[in-house]
Amino acid sequence: MDANRSPMAILMVEDNALQRRQLEAQLQPLGHRLLSAANGQEALDRLRESLPDLVIMDVVMPSMDGFKACEAIKADSRTADIPVIVLTALSRDAKDRSYAAGADDFLRKPASTLLLQVRVQTHLRIRDLARALGGPQPVRPRVLVASGSPLVRTQVENHFGKDQAVFHEAQGESQARAQILAHRPDVLVLDTELLDGSAQTLVAAIHQAEELTGMPILLLHGPGELELWSKHRDALADALEKPLVAPETRRRVALMARLAQLQKLLPSA
Repeated sequence: MDANRSPMAILMVEDNALQRRQLEAQLQPLGHRLLSAANGQEALDRLRESLPDLVIMDVVMPSMDGFKACEAIKADSRTADIPVIVLTALSRDAKDRSYAAGADDFLRKPASTLLLQVRVQTHLRIRDLARALGGPQPVRPRVLVASGSPLVRTQVENHFGKDQAVFHEAQGESQARAQILAHRPDVLVLDTELLDGSAQTLVAAIHQAEELTGMPILLLHGPGELELWSKHRDALADALEKPLVAPETRRRVALMARLAQLQKLLPSA
């Protein structure tokens, strides 16, 4: 966790005690305060007592399932702005049902520890900034898409919407560095597959440059590649596995744009 930020509270809603302990082990390194509830109704009861900064919600639970609990959280003006991440092994239409219930994000069990930690930190960062700065109107972000694949570059732009952002492209590390210096993008969508250089080297350089450390990086990776990025966890704001699917690409880039927009409103030090 950023040394300059205070610990935040995360409510874990999971009826399986073993899985709750596993989730706790995944989240403990982030340094936040962890609370727990065994089902949806217990989660709502806890929310009446004190408000967490984020909820991680299973959906298959007794008493009240996660879909209904999520709907109740989002329907209450006191809790509607609390981000809810649904974490479930339920397949079929679970993702669509989660978003329809108002969830802010969705992960399938068993979740990659790196991806879970990155998503949690990004949602907490956005919530922290939104509370401090208010809710600004959306603006068109500048997005740099760095990928050795013309298909991936085209998909990112088409999935998010070419009219929703100002897009720049790079095929390799050297071109990406030049584009960053020339255009100062708000968001970097970085494919692990580049025509030259290394995506990890580029991320390390960005993270070490004081004027670039706030730029959200969305990593596009192949199956099995994500865990190779554990040492760069703090530099990543999100990750998305290829092949890309339009609704998820759109959601992930929009989250990065929201984070970038809020960070720009921070008063200069």
